[in-house]
Amino acid sequence: MDEAFEDGRAHRYWLLTTYTTLANYQHSLGRVPFSAMVMDEIQNIKNRTTLASKAVEAMNADFRLGLTGTPIENAAIDIWTIMDRIAPGCLGSGVDFRERYAQPNAENMSELHARVFKPRGTMPPLGLRRLKDEVARDLPVKRRFLHPRLMPKVQADAYDRAQLKLANGGPSAALKMLHHIRSVSVHPGDTGAPPPDQFIAKSARLDAVIDILHRIQAVNERVLVFIEHREMQFRFAEIVRHIFGLDRIDIINGDTLIPKRQEIVNRFQSRLNADSCFDMLILGPKAAGTGLTLTAATHVIHLSRWWNPAVEEQCNDRVHRIGQTRPVSVHIPMALHPELGAESFDCLLQSLMQRKRKLAEQALWPIGDSPADVTSLTQAVASPTRGQHAVIADSMAEQFRRDGLPPVTPDADGAYELS
Repeated sequence: MDEAFEDGRAHRYWLLTTYTTLANYQHSLGRVPFSAMVMDEIQNIKNRTTLASKAVEAMNADFRLGLTGTPIENAAIDIWTIMDRIAPGCLGSGVDFRERYAQPNAENMSELHARVFKPRGTMPPLGLRRLKDEVARDLPVKRRFLHPRLMPKVQADAYDRAQLKLANGGPSAALKMLHHIRSVSVHPGDTGAPPPDQFIAKSARLDAVIDILHRIQAVNERVLVFIEHREMQFRFAEIVRHIFGLDRIDIINGDTLIPKRQEIVNRFQSRLNADSCFDMLILGPKAAGTGLTLTAATHVIHLSRWWNPAVEEQCNDRVHRIGQTRPVSVHIPMALHPELGAESFDCLLQSLMQRKRKLAEQALWPIGDSPADVTSLTQAVASPTRGQHAVIADSMAEQFRRDGLPPVTPDADGAYELS
């Protein structure tokens, strides 16, 4: 950079770096008069107290631009910090902003949307919102399917025990028990090492996933399977490798080193232009939800889900992105308790996700984790209406009514396509 200044070519000198490096070298970089500063994935500095966020604030740049797919993740204050790093003071003081938008509702979130994305008199808007459907019009269609299955008795009994503890526990234990119910809805757990068919038979979700995988294999396509828990990632990999006769199934999670991640991605992507063949990759949603291009796959399965649509969409975008030329299918397996039906955890979680997606489309809305989500989900799961809901069709009809969606007729495989 010193040489560029001496040669009089600093005006066309580009520096590409990371937020971590920027924080480590902020005193040196802060002395450089940059013409422009472009920050990709700017939600990474939404916490104004972090070193990276403070380093961005301290840079000497005439013009700043930020890019993000999730301007608000957990709270409205996220966007205040982001915008303050781009144009300080544009959304007023942080104290006033918190008072105005701390509790999100339809009115104040619509107002915030207008403040950011509408022109200000003769001035242009602070932000430009570009939806994928509007910009990447050449992307193939993306379809979403719900795959409901009734829980077997062993899973329903485990769910009942967890629900009883949730209902009788205090506020401090609520989140722990909610996570337990979420885990039980994936699989009731097994301390032994049963054969693959017995392990699958204990889980409605696993049963649905194996059926989905058989159909994907039949058409020689490739699939990403997102699983949060490490133990389940490796157990699932061994089971499906045995069932489908695959030589190997790679896993990308938080323990996977960056060179290894790229090696796995390259191997999987090598299938893109090869002969048609069935292949699978297992990923952790947080570790592999961003920064990877896996367009060799045309299917995404979420074996386990978080109550954060932003995380789920980032996972889907590993497949549905520039470079994808074929239709993409996203599959959500659901475990329905035989006496709870649409009041089961998976159905209540689907309703929460559907509601948050709709709000995020209409206005700026915290799409990530929030205490309100945990509270509402805990209350709904702890005190459901029990009855005879053993018919999947009735439960799903109730699900769509609750979500304000038109009724859906399942396909021949029992999958319900979301509009």
